[in-house]
Amino acid sequence: MAQKNNRLLQSIIIICGLALCISAFQYYQVGQINWYQDPLNSTRDLMAELDESAPDTASSSTSGVEIQGVVSSITDGDTLRINNTTGGSDIIRLYGIDAPERDQPYGSEATSALRSKVAAAKVRIVVQDTDDYGRQVGTVYLDTRNINLEMVAQGHAWWYEFFAPDNRELRQAHIKAQENHLGLWRDAKPIEPYDWRRSH
Repeated sequence: MAQKNNRLLQSIIIICGLALCISAFQYYQVGQINWYQDPLNSTRDLMAELDESAPDTASSSTSGVEIQGVVSSITDGDTLRINNTTGGSDIIRLYGIDAPERDQPYGSEATSALRSKVAAAKVRIVVQDTDDYGRQVGTVYLDTRNINLEMVAQGHAWWYEFFAPDNRELRQAHIKAQENHLGLWRDAKPIEPYDWRRSH
Protein backbone atom coordinates (compact mmCIF):
# COMPACT_ATOMS: atom_id res chain seq x y z
CA MET A 1 0.00 0.00 0.00
CA ALA A 2 2.81 2.36 0.96
CA GLN A 3 4.63 1.55 -2.29
CA LYS A 4 1.47 2.30 -4.30
CA ASN A 5 1.06 5.64 -2.50
CA ASN A 6 4.70 6.50 -3.25
CA ARG A 7 4.17 5.81 -6.94
CA LEU A 8 1.05 7.97 -6.94
CA LEU A 9 2.92 10.80 -5.22
CA GLN A 10 5.78 10.57 -7.74
CA SER A 11 3.30 10.71 -10.63
CA ILE A 12 1.64 13.81 -9.19
CA ILE A 13 5.01 15.53 -8.74
CA ILE A 14 6.00 14.75 -12.36
CA ILE A 15 2.67 16.03 -13.72
CA CYS A 16 2.89 19.23 -11.65
CA GLY A 17 6.48 19.78 -12.78
CA LEU A 18 5.51 19.33 -16.43
CA ALA A 19 2.59 21.74 -16.07
CA LEU A 20 4.90 24.32 -14.46
CA CYS A 21 7.46 24.01 -17.30
CA ILE A 22 4.79 24.35 -20.00
CA SER A 23 3.26 27.38 -18.24
CA ALA A 24 6.64 29.10 -17.88
CA PHE A 25 7.53 28.54 -21.54
CA GLN A 26 4.14 29.74 -22.79
CA TYR A 27 4.30 32.87 -20.62
CA TYR A 28 7.78 33.66 -21.98
CA GLN A 29 6.65 33.04 -25.58
CA VAL A 30 3.25 34.79 -25.74
CA GLY A 31 2.90 36.67 -22.44
CA GLN A 32 0.01 34.63 -21.09
CA ILE A 33 -0.85 31.15 -19.86
CA ASN A 34 -3.81 29.44 -21.51
CA TRP A 35 -2.58 25.95 -22.39
CA TYR A 36 -4.97 24.42 -19.86
CA GLN A 37 -7.96 25.48 -22.00
CA ASP A 38 -6.92 23.00 -24.71
CA PRO A 39 -4.07 21.02 -23.16
CA LEU A 40 -3.49 18.49 -25.95
CA ASN A 41 -3.22 20.98 -28.83
CA SER A 42 -1.42 23.61 -26.78
CA THR A 43 1.17 21.13 -25.53
CA ARG A 44 1.72 19.86 -29.09
CA ASP A 45 2.21 23.45 -30.35
CA LEU A 46 4.66 24.26 -27.57
CA MET A 47 6.70 21.11 -28.17
CA ALA A 48 6.84 21.90 -31.90
CA GLU A 49 8.16 25.40 -31.15
CA LEU A 50 10.78 24.00 -28.79
CA ASP A 51 11.91 21.63 -31.52
CA GLU A 52 11.91 24.45 -34.10
CA SER A 53 14.03 26.71 -31.89
CA ALA A 54 16.56 24.01 -30.95
CA PRO A 55 20.04 24.40 -32.49
CA ASP A 56 20.28 22.69 -35.85
CA THR A 57 23.78 21.25 -36.08
CA ALA A 58 23.33 20.46 -39.75
CA SER A 59 22.75 24.11 -40.64
CA SER A 60 25.00 25.81 -38.08
CA SER A 61 27.86 25.89 -40.60
CA THR A 62 25.89 28.42 -42.68
CA SER A 63 26.08 31.08 -39.97
CA GLY A 64 28.09 34.08 -41.10
CA VAL A 65 28.21 33.00 -44.77
CA GLU A 66 27.51 35.78 -47.26
CA ILE A 67 25.58 35.31 -50.48
CA GLN A 68 24.72 37.83 -53.17
CA GLY A 69 22.08 38.02 -55.81
CA VAL A 70 19.37 40.01 -57.53
CA VAL A 71 15.93 40.02 -55.92
CA SER A 72 13.53 38.25 -58.28
CA SER A 73 10.35 38.23 -56.19
CA ILE A 74 8.84 39.30 -52.88
CA THR A 75 6.72 36.74 -51.06
CA ASP A 76 5.65 38.93 -48.14
CA GLY A 77 7.12 41.47 -45.74
CA ASP A 78 9.83 39.16 -44.43
CA THR A 79 10.53 36.72 -47.28
CA LEU A 80 12.03 37.17 -50.75
CA ARG A 81 13.74 35.21 -53.49
CA ILE A 82 17.04 36.02 -55.17
CA ASN A 83 18.79 34.81 -58.29
CA ASN A 84 22.24 34.11 -56.87
CA THR A 85 25.64 34.50 -58.48
CA THR A 86 26.01 30.75 -59.13
CA GLY A 87 23.02 30.64 -61.46
CA GLY A 88 20.58 29.26 -58.93
CA SER A 89 18.06 30.86 -56.63
CA ASP A 90 17.58 31.14 -52.89
CA ILE A 91 14.57 31.92 -50.74
CA ILE A 92 15.58 34.36 -48.01
CA ARG A 93 13.75 34.70 -44.70
CA LEU A 94 14.72 38.01 -43.09
CA TYR A 95 16.37 37.30 -39.75
CA GLY A 96 14.97 38.72 -36.51
CA ILE A 97 11.77 40.21 -37.92
CA ASP A 98 8.21 38.99 -38.35
CA ALA A 99 5.98 40.88 -40.78
CA PRO A 100 2.20 40.58 -40.95
CA GLU A 101 0.98 37.69 -43.09
CA ARG A 102 -0.39 38.69 -46.48
CA ASP A 103 -3.95 37.81 -45.46
CA GLN A 104 -3.90 39.72 -42.19
CA PRO A 105 -4.30 43.46 -41.55
CA TYR A 106 -1.31 45.46 -42.86
CA GLY A 107 0.03 42.38 -44.64
CA SER A 108 -0.20 43.87 -48.13
CA GLU A 109 1.37 47.14 -46.93
CA ALA A 110 4.32 45.28 -45.41
CA THR A 111 4.80 43.31 -48.62
CA SER A 112 4.69 46.51 -50.67
CA ALA A 113 7.19 48.17 -48.33
CA LEU A 114 9.75 45.40 -48.82
CA ARG A 115 9.11 45.39 -52.57
CA SER A 116 9.70 49.14 -52.80
CA LYS A 117 13.05 48.74 -51.06
CA VAL A 118 14.64 45.82 -52.86
CA ALA A 119 12.65 44.71 -55.93
CA ALA A 120 15.10 43.84 -58.73
CA ALA A 121 17.99 45.16 -56.62
CA LYS A 122 21.35 43.50 -56.11
CA VAL A 123 21.57 42.61 -52.43
CA ARG A 124 23.95 40.96 -50.03
CA ILE A 125 22.73 38.54 -47.36
CA VAL A 126 24.62 37.63 -44.20
CA VAL A 127 23.20 34.19 -43.48
CA GLN A 128 22.44 33.26 -39.87
CA ASP A 129 20.85 29.86 -40.37
CA THR A 130 18.81 27.59 -42.62
CA ASP A 131 15.26 27.00 -41.43
CA ASP A 132 13.13 23.86 -41.54
CA TYR A 133 11.74 24.89 -44.95
CA GLY A 134 15.20 25.13 -46.51
CA ARG A 135 15.18 28.91 -46.59
CA GLN A 136 18.31 30.92 -45.87
CA VAL A 137 17.67 33.06 -42.78
CA GLY A 138 19.75 36.22 -42.81
CA THR A 139 20.16 39.96 -42.79
CA VAL A 140 19.60 41.64 -46.14
CA TYR A 141 21.82 44.57 -47.10
CA LEU A 142 21.28 46.98 -49.98
CA ASP A 143 24.67 48.69 -50.20
CA THR A 144 25.12 49.70 -46.53
CA ARG A 145 21.40 49.72 -45.67
CA ASN A 146 20.20 47.05 -43.26
CA ILE A 147 16.79 46.18 -44.76
CA ASN A 148 15.71 44.02 -41.81
CA LEU A 149 16.28 46.96 -39.46
CA GLU A 150 14.50 49.41 -41.79
CA MET A 151 11.40 47.21 -41.92
CA VAL A 152 11.11 47.23 -38.14
CA ALA A 153 12.10 50.90 -37.71
CA GLN A 154 9.40 52.02 -40.16
CA GLY A 155 6.70 49.91 -38.53
CA HIS A 156 6.39 47.28 -41.27
CA ALA A 157 7.35 44.34 -39.04
CA TRP A 158 7.80 43.21 -35.46
CA TRP A 159 11.14 42.51 -33.85
CA TYR A 160 11.02 38.68 -33.66
CA GLU A 161 12.26 38.50 -30.09
CA PHE A 162 11.98 34.72 -29.82
CA PHE A 163 14.59 34.17 -32.54
CA ALA A 164 16.70 37.31 -32.01
CA PRO A 165 16.48 38.02 -28.27
CA ASP A 166 19.85 39.79 -28.04
CA ASN A 167 19.50 42.07 -31.05
CA ARG A 168 19.46 45.53 -29.45
CA GLU A 169 19.11 47.41 -32.74
CA LEU A 170 15.93 45.58 -33.69
CA ARG A 171 14.58 45.93 -30.16
CA GLN A 172 15.15 49.71 -30.08
CA ALA A 173 13.73 50.14 -33.59
CA HIS A 174 10.62 48.19 -32.58
CA ILE A 175 10.08 50.33 -29.46
CA LYS A 176 10.51 53.63 -31.33
CA ALA A 177 8.18 52.61 -34.16
CA GLN A 178 5.57 51.57 -31.60
CA GLU A 179 5.93 54.79 -29.62
CA ASN A 180 5.59 56.89 -32.80
CA HIS A 181 2.65 54.86 -34.16
CA LEU A 182 4.41 54.12 -37.43
CA GLY A 183 3.08 51.68 -39.99
CA LEU A 184 1.23 48.78 -38.40
CA TRP A 185 1.42 50.56 -35.04
CA ARG A 186 -1.25 53.00 -36.22
CA ASP A 187 -3.60 50.23 -35.12
CA ALA A 188 -4.03 50.40 -31.35
CA LYS A 189 -3.88 46.61 -31.02
CA PRO A 190 -2.16 45.04 -34.03
CA ILE A 191 -2.22 41.25 -34.14
CA GLU A 192 1.19 39.62 -34.02
CA PRO A 193 1.82 37.25 -36.94
CA TYR A 194 2.51 34.43 -34.48
CA ASP A 195 -1.00 34.78 -33.03
CA TRP A 196 -2.53 35.17 -36.50
CA ARG A 197 -0.91 31.97 -37.74
CA ARG A 198 -2.16 30.06 -34.69
CA SER A 199 -5.76 31.19 -35.22
CA HIS A 200 -5.99 30.79 -39.00
